[in-house]
Amino acid sequence: MPVLRVRNRPLDDPWLHMVGDSVRLCRPRWRDSLFLRPVEVGAALGARTYTRPVDVVLEVADDFCPWNAGRWRLAGDSTGATCERTSEEADLALSVRELGAAYLGGTTLRALAHAGRVRELREGALSAASGAFATDLEPWLPHGF
Repeated sequence: MPVLRVRNRPLDDPWLHMVGDSVRLCRPRWRDSLFLRPVEVGAALGARTYTRPVDVVLEVADDFCPWNAGRWRLAGDSTGATCERTSEEADLALSVRELGAAYLGGTTLRALAHAGRVRELREGALSAASGAFATDLEPWLPHGF
C-alpha cells in the first residue's frame, strides 16, 4: 500500500478528502502551533477585512497591555474596517486572549461564548461578530519560528 506522509498542513488541506477513509488510513493528528496576541487592538482589527458587514462595540480586557483595555467600535466588511475607541455601550465583552483566538478566523467567537469566555451584552451581537470574523481558509503557519 502506498504511504503518504505530510507534516505541518492546514486543517482544511484537500488531501484529507482525497482518501476514502482518511481517519482510518491516514491517522491524522492535529496540534496547535499558531497563536496571535493583538498588541494594538484598534490597528489590528482595522487592518483586516470581514466576511460579513459588522458593527459592534467590544469591551476588551487586557492586563498586560492596558492601552488595549476599554471599548472599541469595530465597523467593517469585505472591503475594509475601522476600529476606534468609543464610550458607547458594549455589545460583547471579552479579553484580548479571545480576540487573538478569533482574529484569524479559525476559532469562532460563538465557540468561545459557549465556553464562557465571551459575553454577549446585546442580543444578536455574538452571531453578527462571529460570522464576520469567519474566513474561507483555516489559519495555518507553514514555518515554525
